[in-house]
Amino acid sequence: MQSPVIGAQWATMSHICVTPNCGKSATLRCPTCIQLGITGSYFCTKECFKKYWKTHKNLHLLAGLFPFHVLCVFIEGKCMFPTSELDSIFDGYHFTGPLRPAKKTPFRTVPEHIPRPDYADTGIPVSEREAKSSHSIIALNEEEIEGMRLTGRLAREVLDESIAAVEVGVTTDEIDQIVHEACIDRECYPSPLNYFNFPKSCCTSVNEVICHGIPDQRPLADGDILNSESFNSFYFIAL
Repeated sequence: MQSPVIGAQWATMSHICVTPNCGKSATLRCPTCIQLGITGSYFCTKECFKKYWKTHKNLHLLAGLFPFHVLCVFIEGKCMFPTSELDSIFDGYHFTGPLRPAKKTPFRTVPEHIPRPDYADTGIPVSEREAKSSHSIIALNEEEIEGMRLTGRLAREVLDESIAAVEVGVTTDEIDQIVHEACIDRECYPSPLNYFNFPKSCCTSVNEVICHGIPDQRPLADGDILNSESFNSFYFIAL
């Protein structure tokens, strides 16, 4: 197996090369360790990394065998991820990196006067299933096409409000609240809400870890990549 090309990353603190008997200051990190969420794998040069590669790669195999809280204790003598009230829910789940789910807030309600889809109460989109099973293409009339234009404009406005709120320290739950209230202000139903029992008014996916992620109280960190999806009545998806 060939050694991968090591990636460079400037460190904010002093690190020592992990290659045995080296002891030099190190700023380079193993790219595979970065992907796996393994910390502490610093090297002084590419040459030092290649020399230690045959032994170091075993660490990547361990990452696939043990949960991260076991692996990081093995490597660093302490757990990188503090315990939380959600630990019992995800007990035994093998995470692929350092991102963890956080606490969710209660289900947000929609005023009764706002028209709602059939799944708003049951979670089951009956009309959508019927449309898919009909195997026919529905041609919209002029009034319905105008409704699509209006929905597209509203979806763009709601999405812009959610994007404007994104910054380090803001939680995805706060973004969800902004989306929910923006939809209510425009007299429209936030389509993800209760769609197949989805509990929030928008989807927020951090660092491409999961598609259609559920907004929670984890603060966004510097360097996070956030995908936000907002839907509005007449079923328009704004990405």
